[in-house]
Amino acid sequence: MERFTISVSKEFKEKLDRHPDINWPEVMKQGIIKKLETLERLHAKGEL
Repeated sequence: MERFTISVSKEFKEKLDRHPDINWPEVMKQGIIKKLETLERLHAKGEL
């Protein structure tokens, strides 16, 4: 499995840290997957 790193502002990280029970990397991964699926559908329809 590949790995990549993102940078966020200090304020954004502080907000994430207020919810330690949330698996933020998984939330972000699922968001990226959903966006990619949307882009692939649009591309297949010729709308992108």
